[in-house]
Amino acid sequence: MEVVDAHLHLPSPRLDWPHGEASRRDLQAELLLAQLDAAGVDAAVLVAVPGAAPVDECLGIAARHPDRVAVIAPWDGDEAPEGVLGVRLVLSWPPENAERLRSGGYDGLFDAAERRGVPVSVLAGGVLPEIAEVARARPSLRLVVDHLGLDQPPYLPAGDPPWGGLPDLLALAGLENVAVKLSGAPTLSAEPYPYRDVWPHLDRVLSAFGADRCLWGSDAHRVSGRLRGFPPVPPYPGQHSHAQALHHLLDRAGLSEAERAALFGGTARRVLGWPARS
Repeated sequence: MEVVDAHLHLPSPRLDWPHGEASRRDLQAELLLAQLDAAGVDAAVLVAVPGAAPVDECLGIAARHPDRVAVIAPWDGDEAPEGVLGVRLVLSWPPENAERLRSGGYDGLFDAAERRGVPVSVLAGGVLPEIAEVARARPSLRLVVDHLGLDQPPYLPAGDPPWGGLPDLLALAGLENVAVKLSGAPTLSAEPYPYRDVWPHLDRVLSAFGADRCLWGSDAHRVSGRLRGFPPVPPYPGQHSHAQALHHLLDRAGLSEAERAALFGGTARRVLGWPARS
């Protein structure tokens, strides 16, 4: 079975590298591929982040390894770069982004994305009711809710309670053009691996959306607290490795083979429009 990580950033070794920019980028690519291999991941979608994971670096790796790497780009008001699978909006922070969403400031992007068939990923904790309105108004627009629509450590504090926002996500399940990434869930756990306390919540999401609208993603470099351009993060409850992000779900009983094939790759390929290579 193919395993596709639907949400990953560039690895950041936090090392001085005096040998030039070209070789530093080669190092980034080699680190990424080695980490995928070590975790048992066949392919990954790099989510570009200004400063931390620049889109040009992500696209450079994807161009050299198109069978294993694809890219989602942040939307900054300009045309999306050539070669990306889709665009991403960070709507939950800073507060003015949420206000812009409520005032219709992103409607032009959503309209254009619907016309062109471009998937839009949203970091939308606290504004999922507004995302529901966007989805209802544009039934052909493919929307992907990142990180279960919940605030997650280490760069955002978890809600109180951590899963308190889940009803807002479940309310989107009736909208067929909305999918959800089951990424970063162990960061909300109060238990060690395999994070059994998150399973009942993920079961609710899988039951509501179905595996054909759920995408597994690790977000391994965020949860490790090692995003380039961000301050280092000390260990915290729920911190986990790339392999643990995968196996806390992959090894769990209760999923059929068809559900596994969808959740761990098939849904990402279909929703993001990234065809598998033979």
